[in-house]
Amino acid sequence: MLKLKKILVPVDFSANSELAIAYAASLANEYDAQIHLLNVVEEEVMTAGIGGDPLNTVQRWKDQALKQLSNFVPDKFRDIDFIKQVRGGLVYEAIIEYAKEYEINLIVMGAHGKTGFINSWLGGTTYEIARKAPCAVLTVKPDGRGFVEGHDKVRDNS
Repeated sequence: MLKLKKILVPVDFSANSELAIAYAASLANEYDAQIHLLNVVEEEVMTAGIGGDPLNTVQRWKDQALKQLSNFVPDKFRDIDFIKQVRGGLVYEAIIEYAKEYEINLIVMGAHGKTGFINSWLGGTTYEIARKAPCAVLTVKPDGRGFVEGHDKVRDNS
């Protein structure tokens, strides 16, 4: 029997993250599971200079990301138990650490993330997470054959 109580969805606010939430929500409804949404702010990018972060930029980015996470979940999934977290660090390491810390049973994530310097993390990072995660990893593709009704295609956020 499949024991699925905690599902982690790494979110970069792309259409693929939206699709991953739809898959996670379907599984959460089926197994009465909790969904953890995690956004990772790459601190190395933010504090790449001498003197650290005197303007508290990283914390402001984390606060903004937490607000975005709250607005990112579609209304139709509001009855599901969501935990929203923002962390700093290297993306794949932060996701794996979170999965270990919270004893996550399944990670559901997009095969690729947004394009761009800061938000391009999910493409190559997915491979690292799939190799090193302490649990199963389900990757979803917007152009692939889906198995969640009504979510074969996602909108383009560009």
